[in-house]
Amino acid sequence: ERIAGTVVNSYYALFPQAGPLPPPVEPEKLAKAVLGLKVSYLPLSADGSILGMACFRETELQMSLGDGTVQQIHLTGRDIVIDDCLLEEAQKGRRNFTTAHEIAHHSLVRLYPEEYRSLLNYRTHILYRHRAQARDWEEWQADTLAAAILMPPSLLRQCMALFGIGSKLDLLSAVCRPREYERFCDIAAYMGVSRQALAIRMRQLGLLDRDCLKNPCEPLNVWRDEDECDC
Repeated sequence: ERIAGTVVNSYYALFPQAGPLPPPVEPEKLAKAVLGLKVSYLPLSADGSILGMACFRETELQMSLGDGTVQQIHLTGRDIVIDDCLLEEAQKGRRNFTTAHEIAHHSLVRLYPEEYRSLLNYRTHILYRHRAQARDWEEWQADTLAAAILMPPSLLRQCMALFGIGSKLDLLSAVCRPREYERFCDIAAYMGVSRQALAIRMRQLGLLDRDCLKNPCEPLNVWRDEDECDC
């Protein structure tokens, strides 16, 4: 939270609030303006299994294109590369989180060079694979920092108040609490994150007790108005 707060404060110093709503954190703008990183969109894998890459040292990246040809790209070591399949509008949440994940890698390497020395001695870059893949400690760290950068507590609490949710949700359910759920979805769209990522972050910050995103029809022993909820 402390590292994310420093990064986000630097971002808002460059892109301050200009309207009634606090501006969302746009990770590509943050990468370029705050950290001086270059963000590129390239075909990293034919099957979409590699979502992004953080490059820490000068290297040549070889990519196999759809027509079978191989393209070589020079990277300076201050690079973030995102798979170009994430450029689709429907992939905005995953694109933003992947970019923030790579920002987190660069931030952690800069802040803790000794801890990352062994990793950097034999790797020029870190690949961010599909979330179904096995994860290691560095990936967990980057995921956690990415969420804190994209969804800082002050921004999230302001959005909850301005979108009419209040200070906390006890239950998130499209069936039991459709009005709150719709406003929750509006917040996710405004912040440029997935609903799942937002729900996880809200639970982490104590702003949400329980969500039914994965099991919307799971029976719950809760009440809505004067009728028992049977979602």
